[in-house]
Amino acid sequence: MAKKGPTVEWEMLRVALTRLRKDELVEVLRMAFETLPQARITEVFGDHIDLEAIAGSPGRSMSADRLLQTVRAFHRDNLKGKYYEGFNVNSKNYMEKSEGTRQWIREINKLFEQCVAVGGKGHHRQVREGMDLLFDLLHRVDDGEDFVFFADEQGSWQVGVEYEKIFPAYFAALAATVEPTDYADRVLELIGMFESYNRDRHLRSARKVASLDQKRALKQKPGKGRHK
Repeated sequence: MAKKGPTVEWEMLRVALTRLRKDELVEVLRMAFETLPQARITEVFGDHIDLEAIAGSPGRSMSADRLLQTVRAFHRDNLKGKYYEGFNVNSKNYMEKSEGTRQWIREINKLFEQCVAVGGKGHHRQVREGMDLLFDLLHRVDDGEDFVFFADEQGSWQVGVEYEKIFPAYFAALAATVEPTDYADRVLELIGMFESYNRDRHLRSARKVASLDQKRALKQKPGKGRHK
């Protein structure tokens, strides 16, 4: 639940904003930006910035190979502790997240979304490898590795990954690149790790993109994939 703060008039806030350093003002704008739906972003920033120029056309989006390089770098940075930013935890702040943790959550979800977008254009090998690295980070969080800081109970559930969107894209890439037994094992492994309570839904999604042999392999392993 968002904290309820004091009522502030715009003129008071405007004066305070003019006193901020440029980097502080940009940070305030970033936080405000992240609260806006896409339509409001165009409305608020469009008169001052050429949004089409900085966004680029759909055809100029990040290439599959470049995305994979970015994910690999992100994975390496995590294992080096780049995003780790802790603080002294007490009974008042244990539900809060440090800026390093919030940045990490934004970055991993953004990379998942970019993998989904690239997967819609094919590029199955790059999408599978990239998502495997991101899933590895989530699994490490669940295993208690401390490359990112959580004041409260640590777990991938805190990251807010949209598995309903992510899994279908990953399963499609997986189905196109691995043998039936490997497909079934990996599908059930991931569902068991992260979404065992939605097992039936995700299995339907996995069957939808599977080959006939991959569907048979899934059917032969009905008892696997349960969360430990």
